[in-house]
Amino acid sequence: MPSRQKTIMHMVNKLTALQTKICYMIINVHVLLVNNSYRKTTMQNTGAFIAFASLVIIIYSGLNYYFIRKNRSLLTRRSLTAIIIRMLLFTLILTPVATTIFSYQGIPLLAALTGFPGYSWLAFLFLFLLIHGSVDIILFTAEKAGFVPSGYMAREILIVTMVLSVSVLAYGYHEAKDIKVERLVVETDKLPAGTKELKIVQLSDVHFSPLISVDVADKIKSIVNTERPDIVVSTGDLLDRAIRNRAGVIEALNGLSAPLGKFAVTGNHEFIAGIDNSVEFISQAGFLLLRNRSISIDGIINLAGVDDSDAARFGIKIDKSEKEVLEETEPGKFTILLKHRPVIDRQTSAMFDLQLSGHTHAGQIYPLRFIVRMIFEYTAGFYMIDANTLLYVNKGLGTVGPRIRVLAPPEITVIVLKHKSNSIPAFQ
Repeated sequence: MPSRQKTIMHMVNKLTALQTKICYMIINVHVLLVNNSYRKTTMQNTGAFIAFASLVIIIYSGLNYYFIRKNRSLLTRRSLTAIIIRMLLFTLILTPVATTIFSYQGIPLLAALTGFPGYSWLAFLFLFLLIHGSVDIILFTAEKAGFVPSGYMAREILIVTMVLSVSVLAYGYHEAKDIKVERLVVETDKLPAGTKELKIVQLSDVHFSPLISVDVADKIKSIVNTERPDIVVSTGDLLDRAIRNRAGVIEALNGLSAPLGKFAVTGNHEFIAGIDNSVEFISQAGFLLLRNRSISIDGIINLAGVDDSDAARFGIKIDKSEKEVLEETEPGKFTILLKHRPVIDRQTSAMFDLQLSGHTHAGQIYPLRFIVRMIFEYTAGFYMIDANTLLYVNKGLGTVGPRIRVLAPPEITVIVLKHKSNSIPAFQ
């Protein structure tokens, strides 16, 4: 081997070793920061979180391994192009971890700069696994039947599946920005005389963060104010850590017009972002946070809100049960329960008329919807629990991780309560 080539390879090996050390260092710092953030929780909860974090790292490592293995013929070459690609690949692998660190440290600008490429890479890996993995299963079956694909065919399949993965990723970014307005009409005999109808707008799972900021808040304001609702509600996960341009987001949310008020409940991410920080943000945005309490809205309807069940995981005691909260509502009035998770408590279902929930994102990326359905009985849309109890599950406005949605478009829900005729609730 020529001395120049040996020198280049020696430098590549050194760089690769350095990148690996940096990777381990960043992961260790990440674990330390997260453990510090959770130090006030019980030892059992901390152990559960560490187990969860370890599972995430294993899955992420597996996704990267699958991609690298499928591209090993390119990545193991000794050309300058292959060296540059390897360095870029290592950098991409590190960016999601760096984003988490910047978010925990409250540096939204850096979190946004690393978050876009990092989470895009994560989404690409997932899509590549789904698409190329499906092809692998087909080829494996074909090989058992005696068909062996040529090396040329394997390369063509790799190129096609990568192009498809990038194409779906690009579509997902478009869909995530295309907010749909879903409409639900509920007819009831519980509205007081003189009230023809009441319009309520439901927001859910916006996840204001380094990646979701003022542009989304302004779009929400425009859509909501065009609908001219009487009430606006947020059913949890309004924010994540380190909101970029927090003041601008708060200003936009304060511009939401609702004569009878704006109300919110906690989701699990309000606790992840720090409950004190979340309470301050929600209040500054002009929402009244209903934490295990109920109120009467001008004597027209009852509105009850309960904390997300994740409160206990963060060492926060829930002082009232859902039943106790609903027992405080005014009898005879139409009662709406705001509850982040779409879980119906059969012991209390006769105590409210409509439950508004979110949390599921309808899977966010379509294949994940099947996993969501294994966890939750109700995943998205309108459900008639019984003759007197209704549930609506909002698909959410924002995203967790990559800012993409595939066949699970973001939504704002408009609910209109009307005097009852002889029809059933209509989902439009």
